[in-house]
Amino acid sequence: MKKWTFDKRKGLLSMDYDTKDIFDYFEKAGFYFPKEVITRYFLSLKTKPFVILTGISGTGKTKIAQIFAEYICQDDTPEQRSKRIAFVSVRPDWMDNRGLLGYYNLLDEKYHTTAVTEILLEAAQNPDKPYFIILDEMNLAKVEQYFSDFLSIMESRTPSNHQGEPIHLHHAEEVNAQNGSKIPGRLNIPPNVFFTGTVNVDESTYMFSPKVLDRANVIEFNDVNIASYSTGSSGSERFVLKDSNIIKKLMSDGNESPFCSKSDYEEAKEYVDNFFTEILDILSPYNLHFGYRVINEISRFVINAKEEIETFDINDVLDIQMLQKILPKFHGSQAKLEEPLKELFQQCAKQGYTLDVSKARVVDYLTDSARYPRSAAKLSRMLDNLTIQGYTSFIE
Repeated sequence: MKKWTFDKRKGLLSMDYDTKDIFDYFEKAGFYFPKEVITRYFLSLKTKPFVILTGISGTGKTKIAQIFAEYICQDDTPEQRSKRIAFVSVRPDWMDNRGLLGYYNLLDEKYHTTAVTEILLEAAQNPDKPYFIILDEMNLAKVEQYFSDFLSIMESRTPSNHQGEPIHLHHAEEVNAQNGSKIPGRLNIPPNVFFTGTVNVDESTYMFSPKVLDRANVIEFNDVNIASYSTGSSGSERFVLKDSNIIKKLMSDGNESPFCSKSDYEEAKEYVDNFFTEILDILSPYNLHFGYRVINEISRFVINAKEEIETFDINDVLDIQMLQKILPKFHGSQAKLEEPLKELFQQCAKQGYTLDVSKARVVDYLTDSARYPRSAAKLSRMLDNLTIQGYTSFIE
C-alpha cells in the first residue's frame, strides 16, 4: 500500500511503502534503476558520506538520492522524516556558504537558518540516525566557493576526532534564530550526515576541480536502455547486495570508525596492493597519480563490498572503484592525457579489447574477457573524444 505526504517547506513528495527490500522499494516507487547502480550508491555512501551523481539530464540522478533517503527513513512519521532529509536547489549566485548555512542579520539580531543548518543541528542531537542533504544541480555555482568549508571539515575528521573542525557561523556564543531556536557560534558536521550532489554539464554550469572529485565517489548516469526500462529489470546482476534490507546498515557499528584510514588499507591489503602498484606505476610518470586518501577510501569500499555483495569478485570491485574514484579527475588536452589514458586502457582491457592506437578507438569489444570492463569502456570513450576534439573529460 502506498501513502503520499507533502512537505510544503521543502517541496518534497514523500512516499511510504511497506517493504524493507531496497530494490522492491524503488520498484514500487515507479522508478527503474539497475540493481548494480543502487548497490554502488549504497556502498559509496557507506564508505564515505559524500557522493556525486553525474550524467545526462533525465536519467534519475535526483530521484535515486531522494528515494534512497525515503527508504532509510521509512519507519519515521512524515514530520520526523522532514527533519532528516534536506533537498537543496543550488543557486547560480552562491558565492559563499550562506546559501547552505544561513546568516546572522544585524538588523533584527537573529540568525536566519536554512534546511541544512537545521539538519546539522538535529543530526548532532541524534547520532544514531542517518541524515541526508541532497544538493540538486550542485555545479550551478562554483562548488569550491559555497562548499569549501564542508570539504575541508570532512577531511579534518579522523577516527579519534569524529566531529572534526567546526564551521564558524557568527561571533557570539549563541544567538536566537528567526524560528525561535538557539544557534551556536560554531557548528560541526556530524558523521551521521550524508551528502549527495547531482551534476549536469552544460553552458550554465561549472566544471569540478580535482580537489572536489578527489573527495567523493562519482557515479555516472549516462546509459539509457529501453529494453531494460520497459521490463523493469537489468540483464547484469554481477554486483548486487546479498541482503537487500539495508535500513540499519548505512552507518558504521560501534566497533568501526565511520572514517577511512590506514587501517582500511591494512585490512584490504591482500586485495588491493597489486592494483595500487600497477595504477600508480602508470600514472606517476605523468604526475597524475593519487594520494593516500584515495588508497584508504578504495580499501574501505573493498571491505564493505566483501561484506555486503552476494558474489564477491575483487575485479568487479576494483573496476567500479577505478571508474568512481580514479577516472573522474581526468580532464585535459590530447597532449596531456593521450599516453596515460592509453596505458590505463590496456591495463583495464587485458586482452578483452583491441585498441587501434593510430585512431585511439576500440575496434573489438569483448566485455566478458576484459579485466575491468566498465573502466575500459569509459576509457575508450574518453580516448575517442581526445581524437575527435583534442580534449576529454570524464564528466560529460
